[in-house]
Amino acid sequence: MPSIFDIFTNNNAQAAAADQIGGLNTGYGLATNAINQGSGDLTNYFGQALQPYTQNYSQAQQGTQALGNALGLNGGPAGAQAAASAYASNPAFQFQLQQGSQNVLRNAAQTGTTASGATLNALQQQGQGLANQTYQQYIQNLQPYLGQSNAAASGIANVNTGLGQGLNQNQNSLANLGWQYGTGTGNAQANAQLAQGTANNNIWNAIGSGAGLGLQALGMFSDERLKEEIEPVGKLYDGTSVYRYNYIGDPTPRIGVMAQEIEKTRPEAVFEVGGFKAVDYGKATDLAAYLAKFGDAKSDNVVALPLKTVDNKTDLARYLEAA
Repeated sequence: MPSIFDIFTNNNAQAAAADQIGGLNTGYGLATNAINQGSGDLTNYFGQALQPYTQNYSQAQQGTQALGNALGLNGGPAGAQAAASAYASNPAFQFQLQQGSQNVLRNAAQTGTTASGATLNALQQQGQGLANQTYQQYIQNLQPYLGQSNAAASGIANVNTGLGQGLNQNQNSLANLGWQYGTGTGNAQANAQLAQGTANNNIWNAIGSGAGLGLQALGMFSDERLKEEIEPVGKLYDGTSVYRYNYIGDPTPRIGVMAQEIEKTRPEAVFEVGGFKAVDYGKATDLAAYLAKFGDAKSDNVVALPLKTVDNKTDLARYLEAA
C-alpha cells in the first residue's frame, strides 16, 4: 500500500542513476558490437588459414589411400584392383615398360621373329620383371603422403583450436561485460533508492524534531492528495474548515486543514515540498487565534478548542495536526 513517505523524491539521485545506467547501456552496446565484430573477423581469418591445410589434407589422403591399397590394408578384391590399376597407370612405370617393350621388338625385328610366340613371351617376361623391380619403389614413393596427411591434420587441429580459444575469450569477455552491466545497473538503482530513503528520513526527522526551525517555519503537509478517511469536524473562528483524517499509509488519526482550501484565502500560508502542498499553520490560523479570544468556543460549527490554552496563534497551530 502506498505510504506518505512515497511522496518524497530525490531528483538528483534519480538523474544520476539514469545517467549512470545510460552510460552503462552505451558502453555495453559498443563493447558488445566490438566483440561480436572481433568474433566475426576471427572466424573469417581462421577460415582463410584453414583452407590450405584442408586442401593439402585432401590431396594427401589420396596418397595414403593408394598406399593402403598397395599394401593390401584396405582389404578385398576392390582394394587390390585399385592398387594394380594405379600402379599400372603410373607414368614412370609406363615409360619404363614402353622402353623395354621397344627393345624386345627391335631385337625381334632384326631376327625376323616379331610375330613369334617367343617374342610375345619375351614381352610378357619383360613386363613382369619390370613390375617386380619397381613395385617396392612405387610403395616408397607413396609413404611421404602419410607424413603430409598427418601434418595437414595437425594444422587443421591447430587452426580450429586457435579459433575456439579466440571465440571462447570473446564469450568470456561478453559474459564479464554482462555481469558488470547488470551489477552496475542494479547498484545505480539501489543507490537512488537508498538516497531517496535517506531524504525521506531526513525530511520526516526534521518535521518531528523541528530541526531547529520550528513547526511554524517548516509547515505541515496538508495536501488533500496525501490524506484519506477525510471527515469534517467543524470550523475555526474565521470560518476555516477543520477535518479529521489520516495520512495515506499511516493509520494515526489527525486533525487539520486542507492546503487547497487555505490557498484560496491565505495563499501566503501555503508552499510546496516535493510537488505537494504544505501549510504554515502560524500564518494560516493567526486570524482564527485572534478571534478565539473573543468568541464562544462552544458555538455551533466551531471546533471546540481549549480556550485556556489557545491564547495565541502558535498554540492554535500546535493543536491542529495533533494525533
